[in-house]
Amino acid sequence: MENTADNLTDTRYLASPREGLPPLADTSDAVVDVAEVLATGSGPVAVDTERASGFRFDDRAWLVQLRRAGAGTHLVDPAVVPDAGELLAPVLNDLPWVLHAAHTDLPALTTLGWHTPLLHDTQIAGRLLGFGQIGLAGMLEELLGVTVAKDKGREDWSARPLPADMLTYAALDVELLVELLATAMSRLRRRSEAEGLDRVGWYRQECDHVSADWSRPVQVPDWTRLRGIGAVRDPRGLEMARRLTDIRTEVARRRDTPPEKVLRSSVIVDMARAPYQAEDMLRSGRGDSGRGVRHGGRGRSGGRQGPQMSRELQARLVAGVRDALSVDAAVLPDRPRSPRGRPDHRTWAKDYPVAGRLASGFRTAVDDLAERLDLHPSELVVSASVRSVAWDAAQLLETLDAGQASGYVEDPVGWAEDALGSLLTAQDARAWQSDLLIPALLPVIAEEMPCPVEDATDD
Repeated sequence: MENTADNLTDTRYLASPREGLPPLADTSDAVVDVAEVLATGSGPVAVDTERASGFRFDDRAWLVQLRRAGAGTHLVDPAVVPDAGELLAPVLNDLPWVLHAAHTDLPALTTLGWHTPLLHDTQIAGRLLGFGQIGLAGMLEELLGVTVAKDKGREDWSARPLPADMLTYAALDVELLVELLATAMSRLRRRSEAEGLDRVGWYRQECDHVSADWSRPVQVPDWTRLRGIGAVRDPRGLEMARRLTDIRTEVARRRDTPPEKVLRSSVIVDMARAPYQAEDMLRSGRGDSGRGVRHGGRGRSGGRQGPQMSRELQARLVAGVRDALSVDAAVLPDRPRSPRGRPDHRTWAKDYPVAGRLASGFRTAVDDLAERLDLHPSELVVSASVRSVAWDAAQLLETLDAGQASGYVEDPVGWAEDALGSLLTAQDARAWQSDLLIPALLPVIAEEMPCPVEDATDD
């Protein structure tokens, strides 16, 4: 992986913003002033948010940090200025943005009514440069020789008033973001020229993909996203999971507290897997590996759990359990369909040998390609997608083997390339990834093709 980008051996510690700590814009008039000043600046605007999903119902922004050349740094409190989003949108929505790990901030920014015509993400640049440390602090040190404290990200940013040390921490998150982008892009351009590879183009595609995929309002996952819900097969259990999750969400929203602090997802799934014992679990406090659904006291591990479940909440959950057990069978939900739609990959070697060989061969090919490109393999394709492509490719090969297409595949190489391209696109691969992956995977699929493939790997 890439070493220190500019051979910097000395680092300097940045304890506070170079222009001093800006005042917190916590009135509408102050936010109007921020918008006016930002409009006088030049270039992209660095953007960051501080959120409090560990303390509040959802992942909305409790503080927004903005910095633009010629306009300085600004801290905006959308929690106490309800129209902050509306006041800043006319300026921000016309500007390019620079973020780090944009996918974590975009939903909160979209909820404020903001969007950008051009997204830059310094973390994506770091990934495509092959950096081992792609956090903001690591990249600042790697590329600019600057260290900053990163010790307050898990603080309660919804608490008011925000102390000066937390505001300083927040301001530093955007202090050098534009400079970091400029240095990273310079490195990407140099690498592109030296290697004959378009890493800058890869970067643009990745940023556009993140912008399109994550520019949606903050959402609270529904029952189909519960971890482990795929193991629940009884429709009564699924209905129970749905009802209990809905109750949990409503209570958490009303209390403005994280849903997990109302009722753990693992407890919901435990009850859904044993729906006819669920009421006993609730009343006795059993569930979640025996640690209890009341969240009171200490569990078997000795860790402190949350506040004890109220009688009102327990009564609502019991009612939800009973309703799930009594509802007409005709309205029970279907199992959430796995997007993979395939058997457990651990059974493939024995039960589905072609898929197993393809998955293994594809994985090796991806790892080898990533090593040559100085990238983590997941930058090319994640493991789950490798398995999906392998499984679907095996099904296509089975069609050939059955004679439904065998005998008139005049161009087996072209057939395999088209098949791989379609399968990768279905897994959300970007064009740059497909362009690199198809030649790497082609020899693997060629080995399994039943029709003549003597020329499949010549090119």
